[in-house]
Amino acid sequence: MHDLSSFRRPATVVRALSVAALTGALALVPGVASAHGGGHAPRANHAPDRPADVGTTAPESSCSSSSTATLRSATPTLRATLSDPDGDAVRGTFQVRDGRTGWLLWSPPAGAAQASGSAHAVQVPEGLLRDGRAYEWRVQARDAKGRTSPVVRCRIAVDVTAPGLPTVAPVEGAGAVYAEDAVAGGIGVAGDFRFEAPGSDDVVAFLYAFDGAPAQVDVVPGDSGATVTWVPTTAGPHRLTVQAVDAAGNVGPERLYRFTVTAAPTAPAGGRWLLDEGQGLTATDTLAGTTLTLTPSTTWTDGMAAELWGATSDRALLLDEADDGASTTGPVVDTTGSFSVATVVRVDADGAPTTVVSQDGDAGSAFTLGTSTTACDEELTACWAFTVAGAGGDAVVATSNVPVSVGSWYGVFGVRDAASGAVRVDVCHLGTVDEPGSPNPQQGALVSLDLAAASDGPFRVGTAREGSAPWVGAVSGVQTWGSVIDVTRERLICSGRM
Repeated sequence: MHDLSSFRRPATVVRALSVAALTGALALVPGVASAHGGGHAPRANHAPDRPADVGTTAPESSCSSSSTATLRSATPTLRATLSDPDGDAVRGTFQVRDGRTGWLLWSPPAGAAQASGSAHAVQVPEGLLRDGRAYEWRVQARDAKGRTSPVVRCRIAVDVTAPGLPTVAPVEGAGAVYAEDAVAGGIGVAGDFRFEAPGSDDVVAFLYAFDGAPAQVDVVPGDSGATVTWVPTTAGPHRLTVQAVDAAGNVGPERLYRFTVTAAPTAPAGGRWLLDEGQGLTATDTLAGTTLTLTPSTTWTDGMAAELWGATSDRALLLDEADDGASTTGPVVDTTGSFSVATVVRVDADGAPTTVVSQDGDAGSAFTLGTSTTACDEELTACWAFTVAGAGGDAVVATSNVPVSVGSWYGVFGVRDAASGAVRVDVCHLGTVDEPGSPNPQQGALVSLDLAAASDGPFRVGTAREGSAPWVGAVSGVQTWGSVIDVTRERLICSGRM
């Protein structure tokens, strides 16, 4: 008999053989080999990407969680593009919540799974959103394994109420006042029209048309309306239609305004040079077509609205050398009658009398508008002054007590009323970027001149006759009228609407 104990194998050897046998058996089972090192590791599942291109259609709006998009529809379509980094198909889940309380108002079932990068959309049903209310809607992507993307939140408000009927009123000062159902002005004589929307506080623009030619004017933030200038090219009856547009894009009812342009000009002449060319040696009169010709040394710079408010299209003349300036070939205003002159300027130097605008007379300047160092109140070393020559050789000087400050912008107005003989200079101090001023003009003291001197010489910007008393600074715009302008016109110019 054999001793079986001599054939016993060590326990470690038995265990090794058992593991080897088990591993071999598992290798024969499909899908198990990769899990035990015989193939590739299982693919990790990543959460879907943050939704992109989020917004609404019908009407169009983009998504923001900090600002509110105003929609002119109570049934907008909510949309988003959903993607997955693994390339898997995803579903979109949408919610609409009350903008004030955050309460859930609507959560439709998740849509069908779509390929990664597809657009998902749902339309809000009728009766859910109310006019004048604010809401927050949310969107999130979900993959087949239940992993979700970050939630994107969007703020909206519903406004389906159109603005009311706008008002239209003619504004004095542009050359002619085209009153409704009246005859005025003439071919080539400009008129200003003021649009307002009473009872509507969210109007952002007006759609208007003179004789069917469509146009739009935007409302400046903080203003309640807008003013447009129109120059007739034909005489006879004309039609002006106006509609208000609110922030949501709702368009109000149409206001019809009729007036008639006379066959021959009856309003006093005037000119307006916005000085926005920004280059070259000429500046165009946008009202009557009279050209200002610049001296060769005159250059261009940013205008008042560009420097103070960032309106980059606003340009100005820079007058910083003795020979700088601009002039016309003949007179622009009839100095024997009523007339007004306005300019927007920046002061770059003080200590000497200066002239911003003037018109040549027989023996000197028929008028000058600028600064004086001799006619001021005692407490002022320099003041704004409007000097008008009299028919008998004398002259009167109207002054303002608004201080002249280097670096500041001003709107300056010289006004002569032939009927009353009154002469005055009004000034608004617009200030600087760091120290803004006010668009409200301050009226200067009245002085009297019965008869003003005639003049047939050129109109000048930057100097008096023969280049005397040159202006040092920027000139952002100039306008003249053959009439007396009022504080409303002055305030518009001081608000950047020459």
